[in-house]
Amino acid sequence: MPRKGITVYLTRDLEVKIEKIARDQHRSESSVIAEAVRARYAGRDGDPLPPVSDQRQASRLDARLDKVIGEGLIVKEVLLLFIRVWLEHNPPIDEALEDSAAASAEARFERFLQMVANALRGGRSISGGSVPNGEDATSAGGDFGATAP
Repeated sequence: MPRKGITVYLTRDLEVKIEKIARDQHRSESSVIAEAVRARYAGRDGDPLPPVSDQRQASRLDARLDKVIGEGLIVKEVLLLFIRVWLEHNPPIDEALEDSAAASAEARFERFLQMVANALRGGRSISGGSVPNGEDATSAGGDFGATAP
């Protein structure tokens, strides 16, 4: 059904609040405003209705939060399983190479921690294969995935 447009000018703080509500509910700003006007004037003869309970919205937010927590737990389990399998299937290191392998592992681990910190600080993901600062994975200060010398 076609709608007639009405232009409404809002204060900046109210506009920001409406944008946040719309983004959180995955809706348009117009639908949020239309619902608010409908709720305000839905009573008989223009009498306002009592405020609508936020229980439904709180329930939806709880469900989303539960989903995010569950997904985080799944990612944690996948990571731990990967590490366990990786450790179980790597061959033992010769005693003659243990010191150099430990030093190499320490350097790689420190570089890994730096990469994680940089990725989190910048708010971008390195999972796409690129490393922050335009380096590639092999030149990023280590030999990730390389075997011990």
